[in-house]
Amino acid sequence: MMDVFKNKKIALCVCGSISAYKSVDLASKWVQQGADVKVLMTKSAQKFIGKATFEGITHNKVIDDLWNNESDLNIDHLDIAKNSDLIIVSPITANMISKLAQGISDDIISTTLLATEKPLIIAPAMDGNMYDHFGVKNNIEILKKNGVIILEPESGYLASGLIGKGRLRNLEEINNEVKRVLTLTDDFKGKNILISAGGTREPIDAVRFIGNRSSGKMGHSLAEICLQRGANVTLVTTSDLSVPMGIKKISVSTAEEMKSEIIRRIDSVDCIIMAAAVADFKPEITNEGKLKKDDIEKLKLNLVKNDDILNLIKDYKCIKIGFAAETNNHDEYGVKKLNSKCLDMIVINDVSNNQIGFESEYNQVKIITKKGDIFKTDIENKKIIASNILDKLKTLIK
Repeated sequence: MMDVFKNKKIALCVCGSISAYKSVDLASKWVQQGADVKVLMTKSAQKFIGKATFEGITHNKVIDDLWNNESDLNIDHLDIAKNSDLIIVSPITANMISKLAQGISDDIISTTLLATEKPLIIAPAMDGNMYDHFGVKNNIEILKKNGVIILEPESGYLASGLIGKGRLRNLEEINNEVKRVLTLTDDFKGKNILISAGGTREPIDAVRFIGNRSSGKMGHSLAEICLQRGANVTLVTTSDLSVPMGIKKISVSTAEEMKSEIIRRIDSVDCIIMAAAVADFKPEITNEGKLKKDDIEKLKLNLVKNDDILNLIKDYKCIKIGFAAETNNHDEYGVKKLNSKCLDMIVINDVSNNQIGFESEYNQVKIITKKGDIFKTDIENKKIIASNILDKLKTLIK
C-alpha cells in the first residue's frame, strides 16, 4: 500500500467541526506513506485545532487565507486546484456544503473547490438535526449529481448529546476511499456497460405490489465506479437514488419494463451487469383500481413466472455478469446459475446476514468466474465491493 500514496499530492481541507482533530491522523498516515499533504483550514477550524499541529506533521505551511500566498503562482488556491492528485474535505460543515453546491467562493477552501477539476471527496460532520435539514439534503444531492464523492456520516452519539446521523465517517473507511480514488484508472474507457439495479415491483392493484428488499445501492455503486473508470454507462433501475452526470439513467418499475429496456440495448454493449433483484413472479391479473378490504374476506393471488432476463440474453456475445442472493448453499446455487445462464461471472450475496446488503452501505460477496476462479471480499463499503467486481471484469473484457 506504500506505493498508493508515494509522491501523491493530497489537499486536505479542514472545516470547523469538533471532529477536526481526527484529520490530523489522516494527514499523518498519508505523510508516512509518502504523500505530499497540504492542509487548508477555515478560521472556524482553527478554533478546534491549531495550524502548528498540521504543519508539524505535514512539513508544509497551513493555508488559511487567500492573500498570504506561498505558491510559485502566488495564487495558492489555483496552485492546489491544478496540481493536487486529490482534494478531500474532512470534516466538511453544512456551511461549506452549501457554498460548494451553490457556487459561492469567499474563503480559501471554497475558492479552491470551485477552481478544481480533480477528484473531490467530502466527509460531512455535524449535528444530526443539521444533517437532516432539507437544505443540506438538497445540496448534497446537487453535489452527488455532479460527481462529488460523498462519505455519508455515521449514526451515533453526537457532541450535542443527541443520538443521530452526523458523526464523521470512520477514519479507516475515509482512508480506504482515498486509496481507491488514487488508484482509479480509465481502464474501461470507451467500453459500453449496461447495469440493472433495484428490486422490481409487480402490481397487485393500483396501490399494492409484490416487491423485495433490494435498495439498488450495489447497482448504483457499480454504475458510479464504471463511470469513474472511463466507461459509457447506462443504468436501468427501479431506485430513485441520484446518479452522477454522465450516467444514462433509465427508470423502470416492473420486470417487464426492465426486460424491454435491456433487450433494446443489449446488442450495443460490451458488458451487462445484472445487479437488479428481478421478481420471479407477478400476479396473473392486476386490478385496475384499488381492492377494498371490506369487500374481500380472503385474497387469493394466482402468480405466474416473469421472463428470466439472463436466460433471454444468454446467447448474446457481450460479457455477462449475474448476481445471486442466497441464504444457504451459496456456492452450489451460484455455480448452477453461472452455468445455466451462460454467465462469465457471478456475484453471490449472502442475504442471511442482516447486517449487510439491502439498505446497508456495506456488503460482502463471493465472485466466481466461468474459469473457476473464486474471490471472497471482506465486509466493505459497496463502492469498494464495486471496485473489486470491476477488477475481476477487467480480466475478461477486451
